[in-house]
Formats: sequence, structure tokens, C-alpha cells
Amino acid sequence: MLSFRYPVPITENNIKLLEANVTALHQAIVDQNTLLAGLLVTRQFTTATDVSSYLDMIDSLAEDVKASMDMQLDESLRFKQFSRFFYTQLAFSSNENDFFDSKYCLLDKVIDYRTGIPVTLAIVFSAIAQRLGFDVTGVNFPGHFLIRYCNADKRTIFIDPLTGKILDWQELERLYLSIVGDSDDDEMPAGVLDCASTEEIVVRMLHNLKASFIREEKYQNALRAVDLLIGLSPNDPYERRDRGFLLHQLECPQVAKADYQFFIEHCPQDPSAQLLKLQMRHWDSMSRVILH
Repeated sequence: MLSFRYPVPITENNIKLLEANVTALHQAIVDQNTLLAGLLVTRQFTTATDVSSYLDMIDSLAEDVKASMDMQLDESLRFKQFSRFFYTQLAFSSNENDFFDSKYCLLDKVIDYRTGIPVTLAIVFSAIAQRLGFDVTGVNFPGHFLIRYCNADKRTIFIDPLTGKILDWQELERLYLSIVGDSDDDEMPAGVLDCASTEEIVVRMLHNLKASFIREEKYQNALRAVDLLIGLSPNDPYERRDRGFLLHQLECPQVAKADYQFFIEHCPQDPSAQLLKLQMRHWDSMSRVILH
């Protein structure tokens, strides 16, 4: 469970709401309810988000799609109808001119504005598809989240969530190698196309949110994202290092020291460990000067 150690004051009611929300988030992860989990992540940053209303919106969108489909067609053709409807009539897409804006990582904003990044678009796409009876899941592909559809003939199809484009094996391999760069293996491991769990998807959302908030210098929100990540993986030294950095940015160096020390202890060979040691020595020397 998270501890809410935020330097900026938060009301008691908000703290209770956030704590209850985290409990619900962990349950949604256990239940593998990715849409609900994504909305509960969003609610950590926009506490006024009405999760129930957004679940109802997805149900309503699924009904709209169903009404437009020819139910006499076989499953694969109906899926094509759905995919076309999602990207044309519903007009879900990305914003290439402002791809890293944090609002495209927040599921309520993605549903409201029909604009997102691969992982958030994939969550919405999958949620609607599943309500229509299609076997659709996400794929935690390196650098570019994907959609995976298994049709009635057990044929697996991979889709780019940004455009709805079906990717063949050669395109997937090129995409993989363009992301991982030089590697001992010149082939893509089959495991990178496995279905993603709800926890993996939540972690991916939180990493995107953390990066976007840091880029926007919204350090308190970034700190909340890191705290959620640490709640899922308490002993991850890199998340502890990042939390130390954010606490430092929020002018809480003494609180940051505990996280930095944890990172140095667990990753002594990491190049940043030496820099952090120097940083903490500087803080200690400054404290002695103030005391004198």
C-alpha cells in the first residue's frame, strides 16, 4: 500500500479517496480488468473522474458499433467492420504534433478527446472489442504497445493501435529491431508478442505518465506515478532512485536520501550511484555549515 508523502498539502478527504482508489486498483489488477484499472490510474491524478460514467461510455460505444455491424458476416469480416468504425466514425487517433502530452496517457481524456498513445488507445480498443465478443488483448511490445486479435480460426493478428494497420511478421521484426538496436540475436523473440497482463499494462501506463509529468515539470504528479509503481514493485531500485530525484526536485532532500541510499546499496556499479554519493556528501556538508 502506498504512503502519501507529498510535499504539497493534500486534503484529508483527497488522501482517503486516493487510498481507497489504490485498493480498488489492486483489485482490478487481480481481476484482470484492464479498462477499470486504467481508469483508476487516471483517478489518481484527476480525482474528480467519474469511473462509472466512463465505463458506461465504453458500453454505449460498443452498442453504437454493434448497431452498425452486419451480424450475418463471419467473425473476421465483422472485426474489420469494428476496426474501421473505431478509427473512422469514432475517430480515435494519435496526435503526432504533441505525442508526449500527459493527457494522452490519461484514459478519461483519451475517451473524451478520442486521442491517445499506443497503450491507452489499445485499452479502449480492446475494451470495446471484448464487449462485442472478439478475443482481443494488448501486447507489451518493446517501445510500441500493440493489439492482438485471435479470430475464430485461431489465427493471430497484430495491429498498430495508432492507425488500426495490421502488421505482418516482417513488419513486426523490423519494428522490434528498430527499437532494440544492435543485438546478439538478429531475430525477434516470439515471447515479445505474448498477451500482456493487466499489471504489465498498468506499469506501462505509469511509466508513460511519469515521463510525461517530468517533461512537463509536474513533479508532484510524477511522484504519485512513481509511488504507484513502487506499490507494485517495492524493491525496484530504479523506481526508488526516480522517487529520490522527484523528492529532490520538490525540495525534500533529506527524504530523498533514503531512496538514493537504497539505490546505491542495490546498484553500486551503476554510473549514477557515484554521482548520487557526491550529491549526498554535498547535502551533508551544507547541513554542517547551517548548524555552525
